[in-house]
Amino acid sequence: MKILEKTFKTPLGIVHCGLQSGVSDIVQIESTIYKNGKSEILKTGAHQIEIIEFKLNHEVTVADSSAWIWRIEKTNELTEIIETYCFFEKGDTNVELDSANGEHLDAIEIYNNDWTLHIGTEDGDMMHNRATADDWLPIRLAANIDISHPITLAQENGFSTIIPDLKKGEQIHIQYLSAYDKRDIDKINTWLAVDRSKNELELWLRIR
Repeated sequence: MKILEKTFKTPLGIVHCGLQSGVSDIVQIESTIYKNGKSEILKTGAHQIEIIEFKLNHEVTVADSSAWIWRIEKTNELTEIIETYCFFEKGDTNVELDSANGEHLDAIEIYNNDWTLHIGTEDGDMMHNRATADDWLPIRLAANIDISHPITLAQENGFSTIIPDLKKGEQIHIQYLSAYDKRDIDKINTWLAVDRSKNELELWLRIR
């Protein structure tokens, strides 16, 4: 069941970023304003979930961008299956999609003759590094997450992440970034815009 979804309209189509689960007892308990973004905080029977929505910073110039961070904490030992996602819905039948991965980045490129859009997220290697550092990924999961065993799965038109079975007090950070601009095959600005680390995003948002 779809619990919450945000959308970003682009000249190529719509980017959908959301959360789905079988849970029904969910309430919004708080909202927060960050330096360069805003968030909603939700509570389910077993999790507290914050979604932060923001524009990417201007280190790389693009026509427009939209990005989302999911910060999820397990609040008790109940079992809940939660999935986050970020998918592209075509608005133009002439749109092409292709993989555009990089170091520590899983990304897809969506384009036509006029526009280029990239959607990116951390790859399994980056998540393994964060788990090893106990950085918003439990250290006990480090052995189970790597480039060949990611928790975020790539699909033709986007990404989905089934949240691991966390223990009470454990937290997880998932990010999905999108940016578009006029198409220029000699430029990679939209790809660079979505190639951002968790720490870079937190500094931009002034989370810590």
